[in-house]
Amino acid sequence: MRQKTTYLADSLLLAGLCLLFFWRHLTPLVIDRLAFVPGDFMDQFYAFARYEATRLHAGQLPLWNPYTFSGHPFIADVQSAVFYPLSLLTMVLTAVRRFSYHALELEAIAHFVLAAVFTYLLARRLTRSRIGGLTAAVVFTFSGYLTSYPALQLAILETQVWLPLILLALDVAGARRETGDARASVRWVLAAGLLLGVAFLAGHPQSALLVTYAGLAFGLFRFWPRDVGASKRSWRPWLQTAGLLMLFLAVGIGVAAVQLLPSVEFMLLSTRTGLGFNEAGSGFMPFDLMQLILPAVGGQFPALYMGLIPLGLAGFALAVTRRDPSLSTDAWRTITFLGWALLVGILLIFGRFMALYQVLYIFAPGWGLFRGQERTVVWMVLAVALLAGYGIAWLDRFWAASRAQSASESPQPTDRSTGLLAGPDGKLAAVYGAAALAALALALAFFVGYQAGQKALWGFTGAALWLALFLGLAVVALRARQSALLLAFLVLDLFTMNASHHTTPADQVNLTPHRALVAVPLADRDLFRTANDDVLPNNYGLLYNLEDIRGASPLRLKDYDEWLARVPLPRAWKLLGVEYVFSWLQELDAPAERLAEEPGRDNKPVYLYRLKETGARAWLAGRAIAEPDRERTLQRLAAPDFDVARQIVLPTVPKGFGAVDACGGEIVWRSRTPERLELTATTQQPCILVLSELVYPGWQATIDGAPAPILPADLIFRAVALPPGRHDVSFFFRSTALTVGAVVSLLTLVLTIAVILVLRIRRH
Repeated sequence: MRQKTTYLADSLLLAGLCLLFFWRHLTPLVIDRLAFVPGDFMDQFYAFARYEATRLHAGQLPLWNPYTFSGHPFIADVQSAVFYPLSLLTMVLTAVRRFSYHALELEAIAHFVLAAVFTYLLARRLTRSRIGGLTAAVVFTFSGYLTSYPALQLAILETQVWLPLILLALDVAGARRETGDARASVRWVLAAGLLLGVAFLAGHPQSALLVTYAGLAFGLFRFWPRDVGASKRSWRPWLQTAGLLMLFLAVGIGVAAVQLLPSVEFMLLSTRTGLGFNEAGSGFMPFDLMQLILPAVGGQFPALYMGLIPLGLAGFALAVTRRDPSLSTDAWRTITFLGWALLVGILLIFGRFMALYQVLYIFAPGWGLFRGQERTVVWMVLAVALLAGYGIAWLDRFWAASRAQSASESPQPTDRSTGLLAGPDGKLAAVYGAAALAALALALAFFVGYQAGQKALWGFTGAALWLALFLGLAVVALRARQSALLLAFLVLDLFTMNASHHTTPADQVNLTPHRALVAVPLADRDLFRTANDDVLPNNYGLLYNLEDIRGASPLRLKDYDEWLARVPLPRAWKLLGVEYVFSWLQELDAPAERLAEEPGRDNKPVYLYRLKETGARAWLAGRAIAEPDRERTLQRLAAPDFDVARQIVLPTVPKGFGAVDACGGEIVWRSRTPERLELTATTQQPCILVLSELVYPGWQATIDGAPAPILPADLIFRAVALPPGRHDVSFFFRSTALTVGAVVSLLTLVLTIAVILVLRIRRH
């Protein structure tokens, strides 16, 4: 009970530190309040979450999003994270009041609490030390990585925080296996698989891949057969190890199948299928690593500051603690594993510039699907955090033993000239002291350069002074032999330097920018789309409920993306039914009327235009051109003589259709919802009914209640062959991948929980 009380107290302490770190996001005083920098956080994650909340609060599952990219498979876009449990909790808690930007910020802050507590639990188990667990939690949670762009690219944060808890479950499973308790080992592997499934559902596939590989590597390390005899059955431990790892992976994939299957279907049709080695292999540059110890120094990713205190403790763990003969075999092996994980993480963050990435790109499944290899830094940061926990835990025990020995012995005279550097802690203090002096020398050199006119060196001067200050404080804590004091200085350092990477004054967050420009389209009750030339946020369609032809998501339909790039813009606008254009240009390529003007960035004016010729959202085409080749289809659509009003291009033309020059008739919309479109069409001739809506797997059509095949018209649009007469036509979205995934997820979840309960009952 006493030990559980300390776990609870430490968890509450870490939660309190998170609240303190984010106090300006939580304060009721508007004048003091900060907000998350809009960018991706607003343009993508808030816009997606707001749409999800609107649909869920109305009792609807958001399968399709009509407001971006001329129609977007919302639930298949993995970063929508519709099935992520904590996101669903946010939706429940905001059901009474309207979903807000601040609600999403609170969800992000809650994940910092989870990161701290999960890392603490893992580190305390590994180091067998409270101070070791607290130190590792502080370093992982408040270092420059997690507090910068993962907080703004919310899916990264919400995926990666589950890694420490997954490793904890695998570590317990490995320990149970070593004691011969096979049932308990399987139970904990199943629990780790459930947590992996939650990480998959959080919505960032690259981070989920990193979590998966880290879990498999750590699981292999923990399940590695120690004493394989020379018997004929020596292969069995290896088979058991492989079985446990496959069980972990299978449960994770099975639990998340409801999200993974639609996402894989979408990804295979998206622009991500064409990434090459150079594009996928981007990462850090060597200059970026200066931020590990020099805060506020430029670079592409200002997201790495940790300071030399945790780095020194991590190095101490590798250089000193690992060689301690009193250290247990498990601790020695774990420190060695973390050292290798740190090295691999460092090598991979440089992407294609290191040979190791090239090996993984060729042989590791999924490694070549994603850009931004700098995100592998999560391995490095977690390894440093855990090693720092080992380092301070060893020092704490060493100092406790020294104090106990001093209390039991009579005082002896000491030689202060040699005692200052005596012992491992003295050597660490000497390293910190020498680094502090070097930092002061650097500060002086930078300041001289600044005085000579190199203004950029002012930041380096301040960073070097800051580094020297906290190295000096670390020396004070080491000489005082107070591990709590060392941790306090570490907290002060990280809180001071990393609290502003993700923030902006709350009054600078404008969720509905250029309201005057948008007022005219909002008042228009007709059916139309808009086009945005980087005037409004990329996903403004979701914020204003305006159907836009573009948006913000790393996943976009490849055919649609290329279609927009290849078809002349005025023709594309007409086919997509664009009526309003937001632009910086003083004149558009198509005939248009300027309706409004507002100052934009740098007071440069931005304009709202209404196109003088707007295409219909549904029309009847009589002349169909058969063209199965994708490239030739795009060439035909871009040809000057192509008549978009009368002609369409189909892979194959249905028999009896497509031979009429002009197809007259009437189209009346009966209803429109995101997942269902209903209209009545009347024609005297066999015609092709074309909708300016994107074709995508899952969309089905009926004519007078009977199923009808959907034809891909002009490469991207939905069309059906319509015989003469009056017909009720319906288009509705039913995702087979979602249905199959939901069944697999439900079965996996039920079976996994049932097996865990049965194994626990049988054990007792």
